[in-house]
Amino acid sequence: MNAKRIVLVIDDERAFCDVVAEILSNSGYEVEKAYDVDQALSILQNIRPDLILVDIMMPGVDGLSLTRQLRCDPYHAETPIIVASAKSTPEDYDHAIQSGANDFLLKPFSASTLRDMIDTY
Repeated sequence: MNAKRIVLVIDDERAFCDVVAEILSNSGYEVEKAYDVDQALSILQNIRPDLILVDIMMPGVDGLSLTRQLRCDPYHAETPIIVASAKSTPEDYDHAIQSGANDFLLKPFSASTLRDMIDTY
């Protein structure tokens, strides 16, 4: 039996994070949740997720800063990172990609859009 792929979901909006986690769990993924960057970094000391989904706008350290930090970490430098945001300008997309994100997911999104994007990685 193949091990489940692990996705780390990072979003300060707990209800949103919980819904995303439920969608992914129901799709066969193992999901870890973090509600801020400090909690995410603590989790990342113990696991190597197959993919990270991170919100851009969070209090304190934002998702793009975390993405840049992870790209410098040898344990997580190659982990696919999808940035999620309600900000939809071309500049927002460019900043996410320049920070090291593999992809950009515009909020709100459907469950099928979420699964399709994550399945590509």
